[in-house]
Amino acid sequence: MKPLRLAAYAAAESGIFAVEFFVRLQLLIFYTDKLGILSSLASLAAGIALVWDAFIDPFVGSVSDGFKSRWGNRKPFLVAGAILIVPSLWWIFSPYTATGPLLIFVQLTLANLLLNTGITLVTVPHAAISAELSRDAAVRIRIFATRLVFANIGLILGLILPAAMLKSSRGAGGSDAAAFPQIALVLGGVALVAVIICVLSLGKSAPAEVKPKAFVRELAAAKQNKFFIWLFVSGFLAYIGVAINSTLARYYYDHYLKFGEDQLALVLIIFILVWSASAVLWVKIADRFGKDLPATLGIVGLGLMTAFAYPLFPVGQLAGPIAAAVLGGFFTGCILLFDSYVADAADIDRAQTGESREGLYFGVWKFGIKASRGVAVVLSGFLLAAIGYEAGQLPSETVKFRIALLFGPVVGSIFVLSGLTFYFLAARVRRTPAPGR
Repeated sequence: MKPLRLAAYAAAESGIFAVEFFVRLQLLIFYTDKLGILSSLASLAAGIALVWDAFIDPFVGSVSDGFKSRWGNRKPFLVAGAILIVPSLWWIFSPYTATGPLLIFVQLTLANLLLNTGITLVTVPHAAISAELSRDAAVRIRIFATRLVFANIGLILGLILPAAMLKSSRGAGGSDAAAFPQIALVLGGVALVAVIICVLSLGKSAPAEVKPKAFVRELAAAKQNKFFIWLFVSGFLAYIGVAINSTLARYYYDHYLKFGEDQLALVLIIFILVWSASAVLWVKIADRFGKDLPATLGIVGLGLMTAFAYPLFPVGQLAGPIAAAVLGGFFTGCILLFDSYVADAADIDRAQTGESREGLYFGVWKFGIKASRGVAVVLSGFLLAAIGYEAGQLPSETVKFRIALLFGPVVGSIFVLSGLTFYFLAARVRRTPAPGR
């Protein structure tokens, strides 16, 4: 696949990740600290939408496998989703606040439902396309590495653009709350343009099978793939850790380390840049040693570093968080190996059944990611309430340290459990020859 076309295909990741990172980093603290909404209520609204989003992922994937149109089977989903993202993202950060907390909760829930539906319409078919671009394992790793690079470009955009616009708004005497709707429109526009670039790079693909598919039957067939089941479990655990980490990041850096916007931006940019650069290293490592052991060591290493480092950093000091950003960025790069395993699982299914179900498998995988995020977002809000955090109030030193424990040892333990589950269950199934072979 030519590099320019591959880059255009992967560009969609940058827009989606810019939107998702902005929402994950800012949504909860926007509603609790800017609007005074209870953390449990705000996180519940976000969690409901993420769970809904998770449950429609397999359905969207399965439908796109056999969808027929003059533009192919995947592209109509990409365009429809990108268009839906723009108004729904704006609505999330433009609630009608005169209605009171209960109706703000309803607005947030509905806006999140629309946003996450739009994201699903883009991400599931887009991921399925990556499995269809090549059947070669080495080429696939490079496809996922390119997607990772563009995803991290999106993370940088989702960090820098809001920070710059907030700084400009404050300089002009405006409020943060007034700037957020403008930020949402800009990032929504970025996502729309990125998806259009992706769509224009793709040929007119046709579904592998034109006959209608029974979704329940397809899902039941995927459940027979034992390797995929354990891969799904380990991924579910890992993304719970990722979601809790990103949801609590502002609380940890704002309240525990007392970082300003510039310090936080520096740490996150270093993390994202190292994460992007590490893609090349992980491709080389996988070429040399295979994927199983490197993937396990990457996620377990991330867990151990997270558990022991973050509660020990001195207040206001950058050296420790920067070192953790470098190590964490490298370890997090192993995620591209996990994504490539989903394509491997679809190959196993095809070899056994003769049917192509890439969309279904990536839909179920996205379901796991988003369901875990939904669980984690809800859990984060209730954990904050459980440790004594009160919306709109400066936390005590005890509560600040409890935030650090959630951000460090709790999240780190989840990563370690994920890595061990993958190596001793998922990878073992793949290494074990099937009966009769």
